[in-house]
Amino acid sequence: MNYLPLNITSETNKLKTVILGTGTDQGKPYEINPVAKMHKQQGTYPTPEDIQEEIAGAKKTLEALGVKVIQPTNLSAKKQIFTRDIGFVIDNKFVIANMKEPLRQGEIEGISFVLEQMNPDDVIRIPEGATIEGGDVLVHGEHVFVGISKRTNQEGFDYLKAQFPNKKFHALELVVSDDPAVNILHLDCAFQPVGSGFAIFHEEGFVNKPEIIFEVFGEENLIPVSQDEKNQMFPNIFSVGPNDVLIERDFSRLIQELEKRGITCHPVKYSETSKLSGLLRCSTLPLIRD
Repeated sequence: MNYLPLNITSETNKLKTVILGTGTDQGKPYEINPVAKMHKQQGTYPTPEDIQEEIAGAKKTLEALGVKVIQPTNLSAKKQIFTRDIGFVIDNKFVIANMKEPLRQGEIEGISFVLEQMNPDDVIRIPEGATIEGGDVLVHGEHVFVGISKRTNQEGFDYLKAQFPNKKFHALELVVSDDPAVNILHLDCAFQPVGSGFAIFHEEGFVNKPEIIFEVFGEENLIPVSQDEKNQMFPNIFSVGPNDVLIERDFSRLIQELEKRGITCHPVKYSETSKLSGLLRCSTLPLIRD
């Protein structure tokens, strides 16, 4: 059998195949996520139709860029918007996440037809008691950055690290708060490599100064974002290649910063989906990059 040739060694290599969320049958609104809870209280919680329209726009742009887009099978009353959280690829291994939020347990079943195309020896399952979600895991060559958050615990980090002895793992403790203005849901809400050696970075999102980020990227290559920009999800864009990113169309300052560095920005509307505390990286689960 010809198994799916999984390959993810960076956040920015040219993208070949990705799983994109659907949001077709979302069930109950989020209750745990502070940002989504705030929008629910304010009456600004996004409609399913708005989310589906934004996902469709992202799919159209990805396909126009030559990316093969796979979407999950619809499951009744499951979110299925943020596919990044249910699993992730490191090198040629697919890791099935152990998710903390009860409402999202079982979303992995929506991509069972994709898992069936993988070599069973290349699928890793996180054990009971250890929690980890894909939004907390960023691969950068020999380095793997992992956010320790409300969704990913030390046990999850330790287990994942043991599976990849050839990689350098870095645990980064994130600010966790009921205040949506300062809470960091996942690592990719505060940090993301982009282009050739740059990174979008919200330093205040970390409990301690993440020295390893400065060491690996160099301070001159970090693109800082403010608290307000973090709340708009500036770090959560999505790289389609070393010089191409999908980005929310209203991120005008970030677009300017990226284009200044030779990165082409492909704008899409994603502001309604962002009210659930996730944006373009959260909605995508890359399987194959060059």
